[in-house]
Amino acid sequence: MKVSSTIIAAVCMIFLANAGACLAIDQSICTPGEITYYPGGQLKSCTLKDDVIVSGVKCKQYASVTLFQSGTLQSCVTSDYFNYGDITCNQYGQVSFHANGKLDTCNLSKSLTIDGKTCAAFENISLFENGKLKSCSAPH
Repeated sequence: MKVSSTIIAAVCMIFLANAGACLAIDQSICTPGEITYYPGGQLKSCTLKDDVIVSGVKCKQYASVTLFQSGTLQSCVTSDYFNYGDITCNQYGQVSFHANGKLDTCNLSKSLTIDGKTCAAFENISLFENGKLKSCSAPH
């Protein structure tokens, strides 16, 4: 059976396109310099050398990233908008998560009504671990 070079090229492109999402979370994602580790040797924080997708968030190059000991994202500066359910976090804003993976804080890209309260665009929102609203700024 003859396999077309076009098919092979397409398969290679798919693997290369997804390579960023498959990166191991270790010091290879960091710029040289201040890198911190947990006692067991897992990466805790560093400055990213490239945009990196961590726990579904595209974290910004040359910004700090902090990870939980499990390797999941604790906080970073986004390099793109990040959608979390009905919440859209602003591009180039700080986003943080609770240890259970639920959103903790972010800067909203647009106003939003959550738990009966209207939260202003371009302001921070904070959520409890159960996903309920902790705080946000009302529109002016």
